[in-house]
This record gives sequence, C-alpha cells and structure tokens, in this order.
Amino acid sequence: MTALFELDGARIDRDGVPLIEGLTLSSSGPSAGLAGNVAGVFALFDRSAHLVAGRALVSGHPAEGAVAGGVLGVCRAELTLPESWELGRYLTEGARLGGLSRREAADRVRTLLAELDLAHLATRRLSTLTPAEKRAAGLGLSLLDSPAVLAIEDPVSGLDDRGVELVCRAVERARAGRQLLISSRALPRTGPEHTLWAGLDEVIVIEAGAVVARGPLAALDQPGDRYLVSVTRHAAELRAELETAGFGVTLAGESARLVVSLPDASTTDAIVEAALAVQAPIVELVPLSAAR
Repeated sequence: MTALFELDGARIDRDGVPLIEGLTLSSSGPSAGLAGNVAGVFALFDRSAHLVAGRALVSGHPAEGAVAGGVLGVCRAELTLPESWELGRYLTEGARLGGLSRREAADRVRTLLAELDLAHLATRRLSTLTPAEKRAAGLGLSLLDSPAVLAIEDPVSGLDDRGVELVCRAVERARAGRQLLISSRALPRTGPEHTLWAGLDEVIVIEAGAVVARGPLAALDQPGDRYLVSVTRHAAELRAELETAGFGVTLAGESARLVVSLPDASTTDAIVEAALAVQAPIVELVPLSAAR
C-alpha cells in the first residue's frame, strides 16, 4: 500500500536554516495526525522551504511537487488574504489560475462552497470574516483542484470554542472522499478537535525532532504529564511494570524508548522505582509537551 505520507531521513531547510532534520516517519492509512512542531513539513508542501537531504513523499509523489501536480491540497495556519475582495471572487480567481475558464471556475466555487456549507459567505468581503471563517475559506482554496490528499496545518489554533466548532465541521466535510493529513501543536484533549482527531486512523507525536509515540488517539490520550523514557535493556519488562501500576505507556518508535503518562499525583520517582525493579537502566528521562 502506498503511504499517505513518508519522510526518510528528511532535512527541510528555509534559507539554509533546518526546520526539520533527519526525521523519519511513515503513515499508510487514509488519515493521519501529526502532533508537535511540524511547520517545516507544511513549508515544504507550499515550497517556502526545501528538501535538502533524504526523501519526502505524499501518496508516492515527491512532496515538493505534490501541489503543482494536483495530488495535494494544502491549507496553512496563516493565510495572506486580499482583504477587500469577496470570498467568491477570491476563490474564483484561484480556480482560474488553476486553468479553469471563468464559467468553469464560477461553477466549481459554487459547488465547493455548498459542499463546505459556506455558500452564505460568498459575497462577504474577506476583511469582514471571523478568524474561523477565514480558516474555512483557506480550506476552500486548497480544494479547488480536487486533490486526492488534503493537508491542514493546525486548523483551530487561537480560535474560540465557536470558531473551533465551525472549522472542525468544515474539515469533516472537506475530507470526504480524500486522504487527510492534519497537524496540531499538541494532542487535543476535549471538544470538536478531539472528536476530529479520534476519527483519524493514526496519530504521530513528534518531540525534539523525532517520533516519540504513534497510534490511535485513544491509545495516546492519557491524562497527566508525559515523559520520554529510554533504557538500555528490559524495555518490555519496564512497560509491563508501569502498565500494571496504572501508567499509560506507548512505544516511541524504538523498542528501548517509551512514552509514559503519569497518573494524577504521581511523580517521576515512580518511573525510576519501576525501572529499578526490573533492572532497566534509564539513560534518558525527558518531559514532553502537554496536550491541550
């Protein structure tokens, strides 16, 4: 099966500065979420950054050319919009730049806005749209070429509860019939974003430039603080010991690295005690970013 998204030893640079360095991951399901700082991935997609080493593929196609090839539609978290334009005009001009005639572009935009339940915004100036409505407009722009894969960068950051609900509904409509890659700076805990991520086939957590956990959201969605724990031996025994004590534990890509979620009122002393009990020497105990 062709992977939805694949990085193999990828280094992604902007102006000679690495945004991502040596990252390897692959996700083959119809939908996946990337939790962590992955802005470099989306910069590669829109060609504001470049792959200088390794490999980056979207549905088997080179990531840097996936948008131009019509394979990928990208919705960035930050959009630069012509504020004086109406939404319908903005999308129509985008469709015409993609090669459609004026009539074809108008028909495409009309259909797309109806699919996203945004038809009521067609005659609104972009300057009058709420932040959430602007994010939804960005989704429309990314779908003009009917791409097979949709990539959405941190779609609800900075939005109020009502805005989060609006954007998540639009994302659910936008993903119909296509593969989805979505990102967030942290694992969502509650609300519509959590529901959206719970429906993804796989979630990949990236910390300090490396994959530290992966699986369905339910397996990663543990309360309390999270720590990356690396041991020199007996990782399986340590995992069993911690799970028996009520800790949430997932593998962090390599067999000797675990992501451990501490139950409320627990401290890292409990992790050290468990490691001593099974003779698993700890060489790394690093706090990970909290979910939101």
